[in-house]
Amino acid sequence: DRERITMADAHHHRSLFGGKNKPFKGKSKGKVKRMTKGKVEDDDRVGVKSRNFRDAGSRKKQMRNFAKQLQKERRTELMRAKRIGSRDGPPRIIAFVPISKSANVSGIRTEILRRAQTVQFFNEKKRQYSCEIEVDDRRRKYIFLDPNRDAVSVLDAAKAADILVPVISFSSGNTLDVDGFSDHLITILKAQGLPTIIGAVIPPTKALKPKALKDGLKLSKRWFASALESPKVVVMDKSESVSMLLRNAATAKLSEIAWRAPRPFLLAESLEFKPDSTNGSTGILVATGYLRGDRGLSANQLVHITGSDDFQVQRIWELPRSSSSAKSSKSDEKNSSSSEARLVSEAKEGARASLTSLNPVENANENVITEEELMDAEAAQNQPLPPGMEGVIQDVWKSIISDDEDEGGAGGDTLFERIRLQKERENAESSGALKAGMAMDANVQDDEEDATLAKLRSTMADAKKKKEDGTVTLEEVQLLEKDEMEFPDEIEMHPDTVGRERYAKYRGLKSFRMTEWDTKQNLPTEYGHIFQFQNFQAAKRRILSEKGGGFAGAEAESGRRVRIEVVGVPSATALDMCRGIRPVMLWGLFKYERKVSVLHFLVKRHDNEDSFPLKAKDPMLFSVGFRRFEARPLYSQDCKSNKFKTDRYLQLGVWGFASV
Repeated sequence: DRERITMADAHHHRSLFGGKNKPFKGKSKGKVKRMTKGKVEDDDRVGVKSRNFRDAGSRKKQMRNFAKQLQKERRTELMRAKRIGSRDGPPRIIAFVPISKSANVSGIRTEILRRAQTVQFFNEKKRQYSCEIEVDDRRRKYIFLDPNRDAVSVLDAAKAADILVPVISFSSGNTLDVDGFSDHLITILKAQGLPTIIGAVIPPTKALKPKALKDGLKLSKRWFASALESPKVVVMDKSESVSMLLRNAATAKLSEIAWRAPRPFLLAESLEFKPDSTNGSTGILVATGYLRGDRGLSANQLVHITGSDDFQVQRIWELPRSSSSAKSSKSDEKNSSSSEARLVSEAKEGARASLTSLNPVENANENVITEEELMDAEAAQNQPLPPGMEGVIQDVWKSIISDDEDEGGAGGDTLFERIRLQKERENAESSGALKAGMAMDANVQDDEEDATLAKLRSTMADAKKKKEDGTVTLEEVQLLEKDEMEFPDEIEMHPDTVGRERYAKYRGLKSFRMTEWDTKQNLPTEYGHIFQFQNFQAAKRRILSEKGGGFAGAEAESGRRVRIEVVGVPSATALDMCRGIRPVMLWGLFKYERKVSVLHFLVKRHDNEDSFPLKAKDPMLFSVGFRRFEARPLYSQDCKSNKFKTDRYLQLGVWGFASV
């Protein structure tokens, strides 16, 4: 026994599961909850949010406030869900952009129209249409945009789209149908701002080997990941691909574009023009569609039509929803119980925004010297001096001249004679040196160099002459741009032009970095009409915090189907819109957005082989947010200073400023 006990102690092993747990002496939480049924016996026990309140009245007040906050959050989320296209809000807008030249977007449109229960075309071109399609046993409504493959049409479609579908194709396993213009489209789309992206890949019509088809699809997805960072790519290789594309569009989380989200806008589904009986050149344009954005629209606000101008609004009507929409809430049923339109906002003369774009300048002509004042000054100059003043003035001039002579140390010559002699001496020396240099160059240069230089000068002269006539070619303009890049500080003038007259409006700087520069020095009188902000960010915050964009009056809520009456639209512009070449979009303007101001853009030329040189003051088309306008910019360098050197050309591959 003694040996057995010793052996047992020697071979003792640690337990794998540790010691035994202590027995549970109380009751489980579930048992306590079942016994008390949610009641709390301790009356002094207070919640975490109510520890600062001792009486029951304060606790009730806080609970009521908390419930009110939750209700407000739910209402906000409900309105946002209506705006982005879920529930019974406006349908989602899907734009198909042909990135590849051979992308067959018409095939996708044919399949969509085949599956649609109802179709409504917005115009005769049939490039914009709305469809009701059954997806996942649920009827959904979409609006489709099918723009042409040009920059302006693609940008206009992307302005209004909730979901952008770039379509590419490939011809083999290692070749994508992507050219330089495809890269140009992607660049301008990124610069404008991208909505939610869903990529679409169209395989080639000819039969490919399975490995080549797989490699082509893999290459296409890799291109989407690098160019657009798109996580969703749909392969349009079978009829069910359209259902998959629409399913992704219905469930995708929409991205907000920074410049588009805070303002109301409308994509016109139907247009009607009513000419003015008194003035046939203008009339009323009636646009119908869903009002989108985070804010409502008031009839006192101005609206901007993309590609056109700013206009005033006369009335805004709210229309009933279509019968195929989902079940509405109680408030929506009350508002849409009538089959007729309801007037929600009407413009008032006192509160309506003005179309004046220039800032009025009071007493603008006070500082302008008139011809009468010049004649009075000449007459006063010719008048004889008072008695005794002529001798005083002569004594002062003699003292000044004598002081200059003493400081100069010259003999009997006067100051003016010495200055004249010095200038003649400098001119003689410079002309002699110039003649000597020309003689030296003539002796050194060969006949070949003379011929090359003469040919280059002749080519440059011809290019400049053609530039003035408007018949210059791409190669000749590139030659002018190269000359400007190599010799930026040299300016060629006509021999008959006087330099002091040509550059009389310019000012010399002793130091480009250190010399002070007054930005308002020698400005023309017309510059006073330009609107200036003392603090732009403060004005922006104040306007965005106000209801109606800074204008009083009732407004139509976002997410509603409305009819807007726009007044003062030119007849030619309205008829062009009704033809349906491009989407017609109306954007609500905030306060001061009609005013003219100076804008500076940081720009860079697209790295393309066929890019045409950009000369200063040449007309350019600017697409800024929802606006598109033509201007003649001035280009300047991006300097680390408060002064910027102007450039006659916007150089390739260099960032610069464009001021309009």
